[in-house]
Amino acid sequence: MGTLDTLTNGILTKTVAYASTTAGDQASAIITGVAGKKIRIYAIGLSISIGGTNCYLRNGAGGTPVTETFLRTLSGSSFPAYYNRVGYQGIWLYESIVGSSIILNCTTAAAQVSVSLVYSFV
Repeated sequence: MGTLDTLTNGILTKTVAYASTTAGDQASAIITGVAGKKIRIYAIGLSISIGGTNCYLRNGAGGTPVTETFLRTLSGSSFPAYYNRVGYQGIWLYESIVGSSIILNCTTAAAQVSVSLVYSFV
């Protein structure tokens, strides 16, 4: 798994690439929670390299979903799905519960999954 974090004016970006995923919650959090803070997600980029795998983000291992399920029904090369809003502060797509990490959950094993997030702690 590779990661990249950057910080600009309180807005963070992170990309996590899983070389392979298993069905269910992945062992490594995409974003580790901070006590007393929520994670606000402003933009998502998701790429899954094999068809039939559906993924979503959830509040910690076994927690409630943060996002809707990202459906991936086509076989073949990576397919990006971008969800985006501009003017990051004040408008967000998703929000975690207080103190929770963001975990990737997949319905089946996949050869490779990459997740990019724009987020902040509030």
